[in-house]
Amino acid sequence: MIQIKNIFDSLRDDVLSGKMTLKEAAEELYRSGCMNFIDEEATRRRLHLAD
Repeated sequence: MIQIKNIFDSLRDDVLSGKMTLKEAAEELYRSGCMNFIDEEATRRRLHLAD
């Protein structure tokens, strides 16, 4: 079976590889409707990123 990444996995990979900042990932989650406002700490938790 083919594994398709969801938005959280995709953004996590982009942040970890340096292609995107945490702020940019937070903005993407806001634009996609996953979050009601831009919050970097909530994004860090949602993407399971360590400090």
